[in-house]
Amino acid sequence: MKKLFLFVSGIILLSIISVGSIDNKHHQVDAEAATSSLKKDVPKHSKCALCNMVVYQKKSKMGIFSSQAIKKNGKVVYYDDIGCLLYDEVKHKTKNKKYVRDYKTLKWIKAEKATYVKTNLQSPMGWGYISFASKSQAKKYVAKHKTSKIVKLSTIRKKAINRYKGQFSSNVEKKRIQQSQVNLQLYQV
Repeated sequence: MKKLFLFVSGIILLSIISVGSIDNKHHQVDAEAATSSLKKDVPKHSKCALCNMVVYQKKSKMGIFSSQAIKKNGKVVYYDDIGCLLYDEVKHKTKNKKYVRDYKTLKWIKAEKATYVKTNLQSPMGWGYISFASKSQAKKYVAKHKTSKIVKLSTIRKKAINRYKGQFSSNVEKKRIQQSQVNLQLYQV
């Protein structure tokens, strides 16, 4: 009886160890796939992980707003702009590895290292933020576009929190968001 118990215990222990090994290999494969997403464009027909709108490729005029997140499990998801990505993090109480498009080169850059400019450009969900790998490029953009301004990522995150709570800083912002939501509903029909 004691030998049978030791045998069964050994089998169970080996099973636990092998499942952990398989899980680690799975996460390694996911992490490798995620890293390779930074070398590629947004896959065709991608939808925003938050609002289900189109996520544009870099060849599109709206491609400057696209962003992506790499989840803790290595899964890559795409967003139509940085606002949706941050709103999604607030909504799901999570933090992801975040990447945005550099306005000049359209290459993926870490969201935390980017310099953001609030513009009057109409982004897919009305956020209007563009990102730059270089602060000097952002300053040049602002110098040419007087209604734009440099903002911190934390400022955009605060806006995402306020939107999640249904709070808006102005009636103009509220109307813009409501129009974006109407557009979203029309798009999903």
